[in-house]
Amino acid sequence: MAGLREQKRERTRRALLAAARQLFAEKGYAATTMAEIAAAADVSPRTAFTYFPAKDDLLFPDAAERIHIAVAAFEECDPSEDPMQVLVRALGGADIAGTDLADEGARLRLLAIRDDPAVRGRALRLLAEAQTEIGRALHEAFPERFSPVQAAALTGAFIGATTAAVDASWAALPDATPLERHTAVAEAVAQAVVAGNITRR
Repeated sequence: MAGLREQKRERTRRALLAAARQLFAEKGYAATTMAEIAAAADVSPRTAFTYFPAKDDLLFPDAAERIHIAVAAFEECDPSEDPMQVLVRALGGADIAGTDLADEGARLRLLAIRDDPAVRGRALRLLAEAQTEIGRALHEAFPERFSPVQAAALTGAFIGATTAAVDASWAALPDATPLERHTAVAEAVAQAVVAGNITRR
C-alpha cells in the first residue's frame, strides 16, 4: 500500500510540474497563479501547496536532492582518487551540468530569474547553499589537498562556469536541442577549467 501511495504522490508531483511548465510558457511566471497550476493538474490548491509551498519551488524542484547526490559522491570516494575527477563526478552525478539544465524548463527558469527579483534571490540562495555544501564535502574528503577556502573557490569556479555557460547558451544557441546544448555547455566548462589552469593546482 505504501508503494502505491508513493507512486500516486510522484504522479501528482509530476503533474504539477508539467502544468506549471506549460502555464509558465503560455502566460509567464509572474502572471501564473498556484490556483491555475492546481486546476491544470486536476488537484486542489491545498494539495498543490502541500507539494510546493511556494510558486518558485516549482522552478527548483530538485535543488536539495542535487546537493545530496553531489555530497554523497565525496563521502563514498576513495581517498586515493584524483580530487578533480571526484569533483567532476559529483557535479555530473547531481546533473549540475546536465541535460535538464538545457531543456525548456531551464529556459523558463532563466526567464523567471531575469524578470522576478524574488526568484532571482531564491536562485542565488540555492546556488550559495550548493557551493557551500559541496565545497565543504570536497575539503572533508581531501583535507590535506584543499583548505576550506581552496575547496570553496574550486567548487565555485566549476559551478559558476556551468551557470554562465548554460545562461549564455540560450542566447547563442536558441534552436539547439537539449543534447546539443548540454554538449556545448560541457565543452565550454571544460575549456574554462583548462584555461584557468584549475586542474593543475
